[in-house]
Amino acid sequence: MPSMEAPPQAAAQDGDYTLMKKAVDEAYRAVDSGDGGPFGAVIVRDGAVIVSCHNLVLKNTDPSAHAEVTAIRQACKRLGKLDLSDCEIFASCEPCAMCLGLIRASKIKVVYGAKAEAAVAAGFDASVPDAFVEYYRKSGIEIRQVEGEAARIAEKVFDKAWQIPDEAMRLRRRRGGGWFEKGKGMVKSSRFCCLWN
Repeated sequence: MPSMEAPPQAAAQDGDYTLMKKAVDEAYRAVDSGDGGPFGAVIVRDGAVIVSCHNLVLKNTDPSAHAEVTAIRQACKRLGKLDLSDCEIFASCEPCAMCLGLIRASKIKVVYGAKAEAAVAAGFDASVPDAFVEYYRKSGIEIRQVEGEAARIAEKVFDKAWQIPDEAMRLRRRRGGGWFEKGKGMVKSSRFCCLWN
């Protein structure tokens, strides 16, 4: 009788979808609450969720309070250690340069949803040069993007940020006076290049 279990790759994709959905839900929470930009992160160890966080830049008036940074800080405290090499972080979007630095320091494995280009297309200055990502990969950090539906749901969160009038205005104000149009990126200032990841 043939086995009814999903192949290992399909099982991994199902797990990726479930955890990415949780990270994306956190990104929506950031937008709905006004706490920060539409970014979320979940840290897991052996399949169990350790922490689930979203961007808190506006709430904390802290440009370093990105979802990944907040999640890593909380996981280190909760686990009582700095080395998170036995954990994975599921980020709704490809991490920025600042977050990649902390990811390297904590030795955590990275799984992300939306490419940074999707965030840039939505008006966020979140691009990460390929050479920079390659440097971190060569230093031993595991970085991979989810596939299929998990990647698609991660990109949709950027549309939500533009559907909420207050959030759209906040995006414009927080860019140092730069005005944005959906899909056209920054018109003026680049002072807040790391603010929204």
